[in-house]
Amino acid sequence: MTDSRLWAVVPVKPFACAKQRLAPLLGAGERAALARAMFTDVLEVVLNSPCLGGTLVITSDDDAAAIARRAGAAVLPETPAAAPRPAGLVQAVRQAARVLAAERAAGMLVVPADLPSIQRSDIERIALGHGSAPTVTLVGAAKDGGTNALACSPPDLLPICFGDDSFRRHHAASMALGVVPKIPVLPRFGRDIDRPGDLYAFLEQPSTTRAFAYLTDSGIARRLLELRELPGLRKLPEPRLPQRAPERAPNCFSAFTFGATAALSPE
Repeated sequence: MTDSRLWAVVPVKPFACAKQRLAPLLGAGERAALARAMFTDVLEVVLNSPCLGGTLVITSDDDAAAIARRAGAAVLPETPAAAPRPAGLVQAVRQAARVLAAERAAGMLVVPADLPSIQRSDIERIALGHGSAPTVTLVGAAKDGGTNALACSPPDLLPICFGDDSFRRHHAASMALGVVPKIPVLPRFGRDIDRPGDLYAFLEQPSTTRAFAYLTDSGIARRLLELRELPGLRKLPEPRLPQRAPERAPNCFSAFTFGATAALSPE
């Protein structure tokens, strides 16, 4: 590759296994549907960000892979070592970093699939301010010390770690390499939906996202309102069936096949 732009990497856990921490509020099917809607929101944003060189979705979920291919993203199947388990996210991102490094991509931007509120301007802030290798950009989660955006050039520059306190660990690893990380303030990137409180906070700020539409149209939002008073839900729109689908923007990704990994090309 000769493109100097970052590649977005979106790791996607199997929808059926996603969002276990929301079990006190949502059933298994509801959690899967919400995970699917959030992923679609994130995918649309990154694919419509011309500042990125491409989008790589890494997953073992056939449904997620099909959604990604239809939208125009490259898909990397997770290896057995990166199959769903507590460390699955770390292993998946490491796998994506190795593939992108082998293809000489300029860098990668890891975007979690549970950030439905992010916008293209957030991606632009990271990508356009990232700079040339060696460089690192970090955005922390609003709580728990996690990492909600990680950009590094080259892709395999940093040892990858996610979960609680990972922001501090990524920062320390970058400093150990002599690279002072850039830390832009991006509130929407801090709002992942992982715990019940996150879901309530998301519902308190109505949006045009598919995730919000699913929660309102399915009746989940009103059900949650009965459990907890949310002023923002008092004026929920009437149920509707959204018909939108992610639009593929020109020049958002490169049409190519990774040399030794033909599985990355859309089928």
